[in-house]
Amino acid sequence: MLCHHRLPDLRLTCLLVGAVYVLIAGAILVRGADAMGDYAVPAEVIASAHYADAITWVYVHMLVLGLLIATLGTLAVTPTAKRWVPRGLLAVHLVYLLLDVRTSDSALGNALYRGPASLAPAIVGGVVALLFVHLSVCRGEARG
Repeated sequence: MLCHHRLPDLRLTCLLVGAVYVLIAGAILVRGADAMGDYAVPAEVIASAHYADAITWVYVHMLVLGLLIATLGTLAVTPTAKRWVPRGLLAVHLVYLLLDVRTSDSALGNALYRGPASLAPAIVGGVVALLFVHLSVCRGEARG
């Protein structure tokens, strides 16, 4: 489908998503496992060396994903790459969105993480998934 809009193209979308992921992950890595206090994780869990290690791994993973997404969006220049990169990223983000919703403090979640902050990852993931849905079905921007 030929799209008539002002939404960002693949390159800019991937650069923005990558930057957001790097900034979020970097901020949480600087704060350490204590950042999970915003999600009502019990203090004894946060104090665990195993939990601190797991959270470090998760947010280093998110930082690396942000860098990879930005790189993929920059390097995808052929029509085939511009068609398949957003589809692959959409599939990945739908899995992450499912995991974020599943653990949120919402009607669809199990409230593993409590409070309004538990919805933030799902909201970010939902917006990113929608951007990749758009890029998966849009052939390009009409100029003019």
